[in-house]
Amino acid sequence: VPQPAGSQEVGTVHLRISNGHYFNANEEKQVLIRRAGTGTFIQMDKPIYKPGQTVGSGQRIVGVADDCLFFNSLGLQDPNQNRIGQWLDVRPKQGIADLSFQLAAELSLGTYTINVVNPKASSTFKVEEHVLQKFDVFFEGPAQIYPSDKIFPLRVCGRYSYGKAVQGTMRVTLCQKARRRPQNASKDICREYSGPTMSKGCFTPSVSTSVFNLAPSEEDSKLYAEASLLEMGTGVQINTSSQILVSRTAARAVFETPNAYYIPGVPYKGKIKLQDHYGNGMKNRKVYLVIKFMRRRFIKTYITDGSGIASFNLDTTAWNSSSVSLEGRFALEDLTHTLRKTDFSYTNAYHHLQPFHVTTKSFLDIHPLTETLPCGLKQNVQVTFTLSRDDLGEDTSRIGFAYYVTGKAGIVVRGQRSVQVGKLNMLKGSFSIPLTFTADFTPSPSLVVYAIFPNGGVTADSIRFDVALCFENQVKVGFPAKEAHSGSTVQLRLQAAPGSLCAVQAVDENMFFVRPESELTSQMVYGLFPAAYRHGYPAQVEEHSDHCVQPQSMSSLLRGKPQHSFQPDIFNLFRNMGLKIFSNLVIKKLSQCFHRADRKPTMGEMHFQPTWDMRITKEQPQLTTHGRLHHYFPEAWIWNLFSVGSNGSRSVLVTAPAAAAEWKVKTFCLARRGFGLAPTTSLRTVQPFFVDVTLPHSVIRGETFMLKATVFNYLQQCMQVCACATGNTVWDR
Repeated sequence: VPQPAGSQEVGTVHLRISNGHYFNANEEKQVLIRRAGTGTFIQMDKPIYKPGQTVGSGQRIVGVADDCLFFNSLGLQDPNQNRIGQWLDVRPKQGIADLSFQLAAELSLGTYTINVVNPKASSTFKVEEHVLQKFDVFFEGPAQIYPSDKIFPLRVCGRYSYGKAVQGTMRVTLCQKARRRPQNASKDICREYSGPTMSKGCFTPSVSTSVFNLAPSEEDSKLYAEASLLEMGTGVQINTSSQILVSRTAARAVFETPNAYYIPGVPYKGKIKLQDHYGNGMKNRKVYLVIKFMRRRFIKTYITDGSGIASFNLDTTAWNSSSVSLEGRFALEDLTHTLRKTDFSYTNAYHHLQPFHVTTKSFLDIHPLTETLPCGLKQNVQVTFTLSRDDLGEDTSRIGFAYYVTGKAGIVVRGQRSVQVGKLNMLKGSFSIPLTFTADFTPSPSLVVYAIFPNGGVTADSIRFDVALCFENQVKVGFPAKEAHSGSTVQLRLQAAPGSLCAVQAVDENMFFVRPESELTSQMVYGLFPAAYRHGYPAQVEEHSDHCVQPQSMSSLLRGKPQHSFQPDIFNLFRNMGLKIFSNLVIKKLSQCFHRADRKPTMGEMHFQPTWDMRITKEQPQLTTHGRLHHYFPEAWIWNLFSVGSNGSRSVLVTAPAAAAEWKVKTFCLARRGFGLAPTTSLRTVQPFFVDVTLPHSVIRGETFMLKATVFNYLQQCMQVCACATGNTVWDR
């Protein structure tokens, strides 16, 4: 374990094997030893506060690690970077520190920051004098259209925060803005559509594209949409806007799960899929496969099947172990002719192949598992092999295959398969490896399978899986029913590892639209541990060969240094999995020597870089105009810590809020077994009958203003509404 002063250090593994006169080995390898880190995140009960409110009826500082004993220092800064709050030596309970801070009634509006010094983390919230918006208006589509579309449905909806439809009149304006050029005096093209909202609160006019100039051009264009909904009976009007992309891309070709290398002499198999602009497969369509190698070009023609897929099987003998490029094309004319400005755009598929360095006539192939694999379910990984008698030898009757699976916890699975060998010169067969992907595997485990032959040859293959993000502590949360009446008592059911401490957050679903980055997700938690996504060797313990092959045209007096470029070989299969290898076998392809007089590498060449492959980074929030951008800032309903007993379950009685709304419940738990995050669940609180009063934001003393009260009745029968009088104010019936 690294010394307390550092988080990592380089260690040396020394292997010495002596077997008399037959075999001796003495080799050293360097490995990087990392101290287990702590992932820290800050959770707020809501993203926006008013002056005078309590920040978080709690704010949670969470350390996702067993050794998180305390947080050294926490500070709260205002928008002017002034520290207005501080906590020292905070000792969390089972990794969770539950804190709160009372905001002053008079303070600066803006963004406030919470900082954790050790371990380092930060989060922000806003303080605003916000006005609650009565309902929300939003576009549901389409996100983009195409010049080939004759008509398209435009859908705009209005919803109250509790999920019910808004009844009223919708007015939509759709405009195509003219290109602002000196020689072009054309005007914007606009069309208006209006009508009542239907039962679901939506207005769906069919828009004819003939009224707009959607002729193909050199670049994509946009239609600009503005909508306003006038609520029936109150005169309240809410506006929104959006943009619709007019895309030139008529269709695209893609290679499905292509391999990064080919084995010389072994047929290369693959698939091309043609998709239209909606992502649907294009069946019975001609597709051209262009194969380029050694300044030669070959073209093959295929027809897609009912799913829009064309399978191909290519003979690699003539490729002569050279680099190969594959192109899947819709047409051949654009190989020699320039696209006209009026042409639609077809996105072709491109893939580059490198030859795999082989030392045997035998080979094996791991069949990929498509799509994201769920956690906890058994999967059978199929492996096919072709064995040559030249590699097996005359006396071999059985050959063994070994395999390893690596995940974030290191080597998580290892095993062997033994295969009976017949008398044939070429033996073909298959076997399966059963794998159940758990939290130790995620997020991107790798499998390598290899066999060592009596003549010293090695054949191998590896593959990387895409696995759903899951946790060791499996957490579930839910309610007996999906709806509850406002103010009623409901049962919250928790299930987690025995002894877990669970943090429950229930807020109006609009919170996740106001600031989507504030939502606790599996991606956010895994992003705290970037090492889980790294592949290959760390730079501190990278391995470079000191030997290289001198070019035949080079004088032996001129000695060059190895050129460290990517070499698809047995060694790199293991290296990409982060496995160190001790072996006296030929598993690495020697690179060509690089001389100072040689030309510099060109852009087309692939040169070595440490394979970190960081797939998830902390992304900045992107609010698409076609999502539901809410201006209603919700309050929290549940913000509590609950301990789960030795049986791993607990039921808690809670009171449903008085407001009618859709409440999203996020729950995470910490225990000795580790961290767990429950799938998001929801509860809708309903008020079948209530009165809503429309009030102005402010009035002047002595001013006369109109006050409107709207009765909402979602019952099946009529209800009598009575007038009330308070003081000198009379409410009419």
